[in-house]
Amino acid sequence: MQSKIKGFLSFCYDDTESIEFQLFLITVKCLMPYEDNIGCIFDVKRYKKEVELFGLYMNGNDEVINYRLQHEKPSNINDGLLEFKIIPVVISNTVWENTIYELLKAVTFYTFNKNVILNAILISSAIYEFMENGTIESIEELTKERLINFSIIDFFTNNQMSAEKNYIIDFEKERIKLISRPILFDDDTIDKYKALKYIFKKEGFIYDLNASVGDESDSDNNPDILSSFSVYLYKLRKGTINPEKLKIQDKIPDIKECLKRPLFNHPLLGRCKVVRRTEDYVIIRNKSGLMRIRI
Repeated sequence: MQSKIKGFLSFCYDDTESIEFQLFLITVKCLMPYEDNIGCIFDVKRYKKEVELFGLYMNGNDEVINYRLQHEKPSNINDGLLEFKIIPVVISNTVWENTIYELLKAVTFYTFNKNVILNAILISSAIYEFMENGTIESIEELTKERLINFSIIDFFTNNQMSAEKNYIIDFEKERIKLISRPILFDDDTIDKYKALKYIFKKEGFIYDLNASVGDESDSDNNPDILSSFSVYLYKLRKGTINPEKLKIQDKIPDIKECLKRPLFNHPLLGRCKVVRRTEDYVIIRNKSGLMRIRI
């Protein structure tokens, strides 16, 4: 299973300097094992703190993230980085009902776009069945069944969210339209997402993990960082990590005050060392590699 997770991550996150990988890291840090259930909670409160900090070191630009940072609420914008945010949630959970409930909290943190929510169900169902050794046929069949059974009203109710009647009507129209498609995972859909490309077009393909993770990465990065996260996600999936060890303090110190010191510990970034300082930014090193923080 660990090698399966590593192969999948290595394909989806082939650039560990990218915004896609940064979003992966943030999601992983917000996964908290249930204390009385199987799988992991997506900790929205911590995620909010992570994203606020992320705005200072984001490696790239994204309309959905920028909207969230500026307005402090979800938009209705299409999320082109959707899959990179939800992959860790799916891998770390082994019960579908928990999986979809938790990952949609991650999705709706950014957007209530109807197609994004439906695509999240589509992508996550495929990943879930892939991790459970499902066949291409079973992925198609079970995904359609999950779309049929999904209730956006129940999700909103369980999360104490509200939606206008027209939104619910329009959502149901899109859901029925998707269910009515002869093939859910056609070539056009598969080609939009790296996760689906790997599952449907590279299954059985011998992926060169060393080349994808090591040779082209920055020498300052951990060359085997995806191996470490594969092991970690596997442990979350098996329920062998004590949730008490992952809890952080409620009050987060001002990062700009922390950056004034050559060495510091930060609840979200861990142990950090300042390696370069300019008028506009500070470069730090932590266990995930180098990070440029705007000041």
